[in-house]
Amino acid sequence: MKIGYAFSDHIKTEKIKLQHYKDNVFRMRSIVLLFLAGLLSIVLLLRLVSIQVVNGDYYRSLSDSNRIRTTLIHAPRGIITDRRGTPLVFNLPGFRKIEESSSATEAGKTVLLSREEAVQRIAKGEKGIEIDSLRSYPYKDALSHTIGYVGQISSEQLKIPKYSLYDPTDLLGKAGIEQEYEELLKGENGKQLIEVDALGNPVRLLGQTEPVSGKDIQLTLDIRLQEATYKAMEQVKKGVVIVSTPEGEILSMVSKPSFDPNLFTLDSGYKVSSRSGYTKVSDILL
Repeated sequence: MKIGYAFSDHIKTEKIKLQHYKDNVFRMRSIVLLFLAGLLSIVLLLRLVSIQVVNGDYYRSLSDSNRIRTTLIHAPRGIITDRRGTPLVFNLPGFRKIEESSSATEAGKTVLLSREEAVQRIAKGEKGIEIDSLRSYPYKDALSHTIGYVGQISSEQLKIPKYSLYDPTDLLGKAGIEQEYEELLKGENGKQLIEVDALGNPVRLLGQTEPVSGKDIQLTLDIRLQEATYKAMEQVKKGVVIVSTPEGEILSMVSKPSFDPNLFTLDSGYKVSSRSGYTKVSDILL
């Protein structure tokens, strides 16, 4: 077909220019894609160097912390005895569980569990149950004010310098001899380093530091005289009786009204005895 005056040569040249434009756009896109790919490769390379070389020790320790679990071995408290060596408190086998607080600013609550309750929880797949010893007071009301009891440390006590090394879930003496001689009665906890798998299941024991028991304390009290004094006050609702030697040694000290300190230290299955006086040691151990 011959191109005449009505169909000039510019039609052909416009097609050539359009194709040239498309080629330039394609070339520019290719250059941009190559640039972005190169830039991404450099960023990934720098990130890899940062993780493996610059911050390698940090991420290695972080990995070990996820792989290795530290478990506390709670040290038993020291035993308190009377002047003849008769134990006035006992450490019974038990367990503890830290129940998380609903408030981010408050520490979790330390719950003491009996062996039976702990076994039931573990059978249901519950984790975080620790082996511990439960503080038992066989003479109950007869010695409650004198011996005192233990409980979870409070936020106010954590602010006191002498408790600076305590954790918010630790137990300590709350009253009486338990509080007065806390530094002696409290032992030093041990630790276990356990390797765990991705699901948190124990794989093997890597190391262990044995706990150190607290020191025993012998009082000047005579538990037989203490028992007799308490029974003599059975009908008294309010009052205090103190018996001492001429040298000032306290042989007996009873204050009423009294309470059963086991309610603070034993598991929820503990029941208050209806009998007055104290419970025999054999009753506690059954």
